[in-house]
Amino acid sequence: MSLISAVQTYLKSYTDLTGKPVWVNYLGESAPEFSVVPLPGAGIVAHYISGATRRVYPFALQSKQTTHAEAERLDNSEFFEEFAAWLEQQTEAGTFPTMSAGQAATAIEVTGGGVMYEQGQSGTAFYQIECRLVYEQAPVTAPEGD
Repeated sequence: MSLISAVQTYLKSYTDLTGKPVWVNYLGESAPEFSVVPLPGAGIVAHYISGATRRVYPFALQSKQTTHAEAERLDNSEFFEEFAAWLEQQTEAGTFPTMSAGQAATAIEVTGGGVMYEQGQSGTAFYQIECRLVYEQAPVTAPEGD
């Protein structure tokens, strides 16, 4: 399973995303819609004597939300506050995305708060919250006979 697929499936389990579109690298014309987008910076952050590594996978949860009224804009901001708290609770509980063999998540966390990036004339806005998945990767072993 790819990392982006694991994150997408995991985020769909968040109560406030249930039944809403959660795409990868795509936001459509309707609101609300959500998208998981990989960010630069993925890679190894620690090497262990065993050959295992600690890695990070940065991603953003983007959304297109309605913003006609002040109440809608407040709800949008509250969504991202609650989402950040949910990720923190998931890390504390040890509840992480299902990953490929040899990979084990150790944290999923927010690295940058949910902010509005663009507001158009259509009564919708684009929001983004930056996150990262921290995981351990087992050492890669060479096949027998090499």
